[in-house]
Amino acid sequence: MLEKNALDTIATNDTAQKIVLLIDDDEDEHEIFESALKHAATSANFISANSCEEALEILKNVNPDYIFLDVNMPKINGMTCLEEIKKISRIAHIPVYMYSTGMNAHDGKKALQLGATDYIIKPNSITSLSNLLKKILN
Repeated sequence: MLEKNALDTIATNDTAQKIVLLIDDDEDEHEIFESALKHAATSANFISANSCEEALEILKNVNPDYIFLDVNMPKINGMTCLEEIKKISRIAHIPVYMYSTGMNAHDGKKALQLGATDYIIKPNSITSLSNLLKKILN
């Protein structure tokens, strides 16, 4: 997670750099995702949150270009978090990708009905994730 000063810099950033927010309770996933993102889009700013509550705080000040949201999180799960994000009219248009180690067709359909852009099964390598991020970000 970025410190407040870094978030303030990103929030007021007027450059064309894309801002990517990952919401996932697994710290290892943050490192993996950030590494893959650096390979996919070196100029993207990466922000991470460990929970829905933390993400909603970040979203008060930051308008990311993309949100990747883990489905299985404690307290507030990804589906409920998606609903909360989509209630914020200022950012409701932002693409949200449900990002999970596994989703069944029913959960995938529900995510799309709640406003997710798509759902992604977490790739098993940084290279695969990087290639996927290149496709999404470009």
